[in-house]
Amino acid sequence: MAGLQLTKNNDNYLLDPLGTVTLNNAPGGKWKTDQSNKIVITKPDNTTITFDVTWEFNPDNQLVVSAGTKKFNFSEVPANVPRYDTKDAVLLVKPNKDQAFSFELRGDWSLSEDHDLTITINGKASTIDGFINDPRSRFMFHFSNKKNLLQASVLGFVGNWSEFVDPSGQPRLKFTYKRAGQPDGEFVLPKGVAIDKAMNQLMYEYDKDGKKRRIQLVGTLMISDDFTIRYGLDRQTSSDGQQQVGSTTFTFNASFKKNNFTGDLDLAIVKQDGNLGTTISISGKFTAVLGSASLLAGFTFEQNRAGNVTRTTFGFAGKIQFNKGNGTIEWAFTTSNTTTRTITLAINVDINVGNAHLDARLNLKMEGGQVKGVTFLLGVGF
Repeated sequence: MAGLQLTKNNDNYLLDPLGTVTLNNAPGGKWKTDQSNKIVITKPDNTTITFDVTWEFNPDNQLVVSAGTKKFNFSEVPANVPRYDTKDAVLLVKPNKDQAFSFELRGDWSLSEDHDLTITINGKASTIDGFINDPRSRFMFHFSNKKNLLQASVLGFVGNWSEFVDPSGQPRLKFTYKRAGQPDGEFVLPKGVAIDKAMNQLMYEYDKDGKKRRIQLVGTLMISDDFTIRYGLDRQTSSDGQQQVGSTTFTFNASFKKNNFTGDLDLAIVKQDGNLGTTISISGKFTAVLGSASLLAGFTFEQNRAGNVTRTTFGFAGKIQFNKGNGTIEWAFTTSNTTTRTITLAINVDINVGNAHLDARLNLKMEGGQVKGVTFLLGVGF
């Protein structure tokens, strides 16, 4: 019979992968693991005996238990298909997915730069080669037995996302996950996030082993007039209503990156030192917005969320002005009432002017104090 062989006090124990024990070739009880990942055998008379063992995943993503020179690989039994799950970061092992027997292993988790998970059990670290991928913002790690790729498992972690900007100016995310009986753990995604311009939703995407993997971060994109990017992440639950990911709002300070008002909206992430970092692009078109006090340059974009399309239009902080120095009309961006940069508006392309309007918001003071009315701005006529 396949299993782990253990010896103590001249007694020979054989632990099979489905939880039963043979003692000196006779029925010897049942086995489980305790909170310290030790194997505990409960004999037929209800007495117990404990063994220190070592747990690790081998390079083929197969779980192996050993005691001294004795080893047992849970994937060695052809009739068994192991299945691995997690609950509050505790690894749940079913040596055969079709049988009731299971046991728990407690360890420390970490995420590598290659998007592999490492679990350290009682000081022994082993790496599971897999990938994170999910369409609903969840931290789901997928892996397979490399000797049989049909034997696949998914490890899910429950927690919350939060944002930060790294020193290079990349917008990054970390996932704080719940751990049973211990302080929360943390996974930091190795790369920056971006906007999926097909639906203007935030995503985390990377390449591994020639395939693209992604966490689609489901939520609502919002941009303020000073180009602060906010993303309201939706709460996600399991089929039985248990929370898997908490709702939150990511905030990234950004600056207008383009030299014109054509194409997509490109915003550069502002680093902690005030310099500019990675560019975030949002699909849409530039437009005009009639504000409460003046006519504004703006941008409109759509979000596709599960087939429901919502449209958002916002105006930029600043004003249209006539530049006496070169005789051009330009848009002047402002931040905290300070002019930071300007973009020249091309006549007959970006803007047209004619007679003054009754609505003062549409009027522009030209050279010599002459008042003209804006008749066209960024695709909108007035």
